[in-house]
This record gives sequence, structure tokens and C-alpha cells, in this order.
Amino acid sequence: MAGGSLTDPVDAGQDDWHRTVPGWHLAFAVLAVLTAGLVVTGEAGPPVAEPVPSLLVLALLCCWYGATGARALHRDHSRLGVVYLVGAVPLAAALFAAAPAGALMSFMLYPHIWALLPPHRAVGATVASVLSMASVMVVRGDAYGQDLPSVMVVAAVALLAALVLGLWITRIIEQSRQRARLVEELAATRAELAEVSREAGVLAERERLAKEIHDTLAQGFTSVLLLLEAAKAGTCERDQAVRAHLDEARRTAMDNLAEARALVAALPPPQLRDASLPDALGGLFERFEAETGLDVRFTVTGAPRRLTPNEEVVLLRVTQEALANVRKHASGAGRLGSVLAYGAAGVTLRITDDGQGFDPDEIGTPGDPGTGFGINGMRDRVAEVGGDLTIGPARLSGTLVQVELPS
Repeated sequence: MAGGSLTDPVDAGQDDWHRTVPGWHLAFAVLAVLTAGLVVTGEAGPPVAEPVPSLLVLALLCCWYGATGARALHRDHSRLGVVYLVGAVPLAAALFAAAPAGALMSFMLYPHIWALLPPHRAVGATVASVLSMASVMVVRGDAYGQDLPSVMVVAAVALLAALVLGLWITRIIEQSRQRARLVEELAATRAELAEVSREAGVLAERERLAKEIHDTLAQGFTSVLLLLEAAKAGTCERDQAVRAHLDEARRTAMDNLAEARALVAALPPPQLRDASLPDALGGLFERFEAETGLDVRFTVTGAPRRLTPNEEVVLLRVTQEALANVRKHASGAGRLGSVLAYGAAGVTLRITDDGQGFDPDEIGTPGDPGTGFGINGMRDRVAEVGGDLTIGPARLSGTLVQVELPS
């Protein structure tokens, strides 16, 4: 259902309407009792010779409402609402034809029409209901004491009142829907702001801790290593026990220094703090070209987009490690090419050189100088973000390093 229909399951104004439905049930019951009383007493117009038929029609209308209308209003059954109105409008007209007091039940149908139908259909149903009442008044003009001009005036007033009521109901539904959308948007915005604030807090705290670790633990372990080297150099060859203890202390200090550097490495790289990933990689390749003299070509294809911080860090670290390996192992290389490709399925980083190539199993060990990342570290980090790392011979010569990150 479109428009102001309450039968649309995605209508955000349904909850507000549902809170008012019990009131409409009560109004229907009160008017039904009042109509029955007026039919019996004949206070609403010409006395009814035999009230039983009118009461039977009224009872049938109430049963029809309970079986279809109430369920349609509560459960938003669009088809059931149409079924209810198709039966209720003729029953209300029949009740009005049997007793003037039946007009009360006809007016009670107007809110139901506008609640169960979209506006363009509700207008037609309202006109049909008013015309059915007017037809009864014309046919039974003598009994109701109304001539044609009077009937037209009454019908026009009734139609105007019904349309005003319907537009008011539609406006309430639309306002409720807009408020619900606004609340959802505000909730989503608050959640996004909370997440951004949380990430900013985490990054700030990580940066603070990284600086503290660098200024204290890392510096201290470096000093310890230097002192141990000096102590070892000052011992005699025959002091094997002392030298063994010094070697053990040196290994322990190196392990803890590596741990401290790993914690510092958790800080977002400075290349990515104020630049996009393509700019950061472009800067790396420019410096590499200036330092090595190789012919470096870096290309970005597709529409660049922001990746997660972890994904960008992984691509940056892989690039740094690949360039470090080119320095150490790609003897005879004269050219290096790289492509950062953004696609619908994900992002691919490809780095190739034309050197003699290398065996990935023989490089990138933890003891190697450089980034401290290593081939195993590259594989682990790429796997952590759900990507694939390929290292092997290039198509013609040299080495290929390729990272594929899915969207």
C-alpha cells in the first residue's frame, strides 16, 4: 500500500496508529450501542415500525467488524481491510435505509476507510459511501422528510467532513512516519559518532602508549644490548660460563626489544595519518626510485576508496617489505612496476621487478634486517584481513608479490 495506508508493513507510522486502535474499537462499540438505543426508541427520526430487522443489520455489521475490520486495523492486512470495507459500506447503507440512526455507523466507517486504504483509493471509497447514503435519502425521501436539494446539501457537507477527517488522519500518519525516520537517522548518527569517538580514543591511547614504550622500554633494551656486547667483549675466552650467561641475557633483551617494537608498530604508520593509501604508496615508490636508481612505475586503477585501517596498514607493510627484499635480493633489477587496482570484488596490489628472482623460503626470516616483517609476517597479516598473498616468479623474469583483499 502506498501513501498514508496503515497496511504497508514498512510504514514507520504504524506504531503511533496502533496505540490509537483500541480507542477506535471503543468508539465503534459506543456508537453501536447508541445506534441500537436510538433504533429501539425512535429518537433519531421517524419511528421504526419493526426495529428487529435494523438491529439484525446492526448486529451483522458489528460481527463483520469484529471478524475482519478489527483484525485488519491491528495486523495491517491490506487485503483483509479491503474485504472489510467491501462488506461494511453496503451494510452501513442498509442500516441507514432501515433506520435513520444508522447514519452514525456510516460516519464511523470514514476513519476506517482512510486508515486501511491509500489516499487516492480512500477518496473514492469515501465518495461511494456518501453517495450510498444520499441514494437512500433520495429513495426514502418521504420517510426522511428530505427533498433532493436538501439531500445534496447534506451529502456535500458529509463528504467535506469525511475528506477533512481523512486528510487529518493521513497527515498524522505521515508525521509519525517522518518522526520515526528522524529517530532512526539520529540513532544511526549517534552510533557512528560513538564509533568514531571510540576509534579516535583508541588511536590516541595507542599513540601515547607507543611513545611511552619507545621512550622507555625500547630505549632501555637497546642500552642493555650495548652493555651486554661491551661486557662480552671484555671477558676472556676461557670464561665460557660468563659468556653463556651474557649470550642468554642478550637473547632475552633482543626478544623483549622485538616485543616493544611490535607494540610500537601497532600505531598507524605516519605515512597513512595525513595521506590516502595511493599517496602513501606513491611516496614510498618515489623514495625507492631516488635511492636505488631503478625505473619505478606506480599506477592506480579504478575508483580509489577508503579501506579499513588494518587493510591499509597491511598493504603499506607488504609494500615496504617487498621493496626491502628487492634491495637485498633482486640483483640486476632495472625496473620495478606496481599496480593498485580498485574493483567491485576488492582491491589488488601487484609489485613486480625484472631481477633474477628469489626463493621466498630463504628470505624474510626474523633475523633479517629491514622492516622486521618477513615473508611469514606478510602472510599472517594478509590472512588476518581475509586476503590472499602470492609470491613467486613474474611472468617474464624477476619476482611477483601480489595481495588481494576482498570487499
